[in-house]
Amino acid sequence: MPYPAPDGTRLIEHLGAGATFDVALVRLGGSPPGPTLVCKRLVPGVLHEHAGRAAMVREAKVLSLVRHPALPALARVGADRHGPFLLESRREGTSLRDVLDGWRGLGRPPPASLITHVVRSAIETLAELQEIEDAGGPVRFVHGDLGPDHVLLGPLGDIGLVDLGAARFRGMDPDLETADRGTVPFVAPEIARGESPPTQRGDVYSMAATLVSFATGAPLTRAREQAAALVEISESGLCLEPLSVTDALSPGQRRALARALDRDPERRAGTARALLDAFDAAAPRAEGGAGSAR
Repeated sequence: MPYPAPDGTRLIEHLGAGATFDVALVRLGGSPPGPTLVCKRLVPGVLHEHAGRAAMVREAKVLSLVRHPALPALARVGADRHGPFLLESRREGTSLRDVLDGWRGLGRPPPASLITHVVRSAIETLAELQEIEDAGGPVRFVHGDLGPDHVLLGPLGDIGLVDLGAARFRGMDPDLETADRGTVPFVAPEIARGESPPTQRGDVYSMAATLVSFATGAPLTRAREQAAALVEISESGLCLEPLSVTDALSPGQRRALARALDRDPERRAGTARALLDAFDAAAPRAEGGAGSAR
C-alpha cells in the first residue's frame, strides 16, 4: 500500500521504516505548494503499543519545547484512520555515518580539519541544547539515542540532530517513560543495562562515542553481535586504541573524549559544556599567537 500522506499533503518520497517510525517526505498543498515536510507514522508492529505511542508523543513534545536550528521544527500533530502522525521540518544534512562512508569510498579518511570541526561543533550544539530554558526554567533536554545515523553534518558545516523518539525533558509525564536502551555501542553502559533512563550525562557519552567513531573510522568494539558488544562495553569499555593515534586531535582533546567514555558515569563529564571546555582547553595554540609578538 502506498504511504498514506495526511490530508492536505502530497507524498513526495517514502524514506523507509525503522523500529518505531515509518517516514516519508510530503508537501503541503495549496497554491503555490507549501514546504516539503517530514511525515512520521508508527510502524504496524508498534501502532497499538504503549512504547510506540510514547515515542511519538515525546518527539512532538520535545520539538514543541525546544526551538533550536539543530532540531527539526514541529509543524503539525494529527491522527487519521491510519493512526497518529507528526509533520516536522526537514533537517538538511548528511549523517555522520554517510559522511564517513563517502570518504571511505574515496579511499581516504576525512581531512583533519573536517574531523576537528565536526567534533567541536557537535559537542557545542549538544551543550546549547542542554542549556535551553523557558519560562519554567531549564528544559533539561535529552536526545536519548545519539549515534552516527542521528547526527547530521549540514550543508554549511552546521550540526543537526534528528529522530527524537527517545527524548526526555523537564516535567515529562511518567506515563511516557519506557525502557529505552539506545543503540549499542553508542549508548552509555548504565542505560543499555537498564540501570538508568536516558540522561544528559548519557547523551554526552553517546555523542563522544559517535565522534570517536567518526574521527577514527574504527569499530568501537571487538564484538559484532549486540549482546556480546554490551558485555564487552560493560566489562572493559570501548576500544579507544585508534583514538590514541588520531592526528586530527591533540593529545589533550583525545583525553577529553576518552574521559567522557569512562564506564563509571560519575567519572565522566556531566554536561556537554564541561566536555567542550575540556576540549577547547586542550586545543593546539596557533603559532605566532599571543605572546610571540616582538
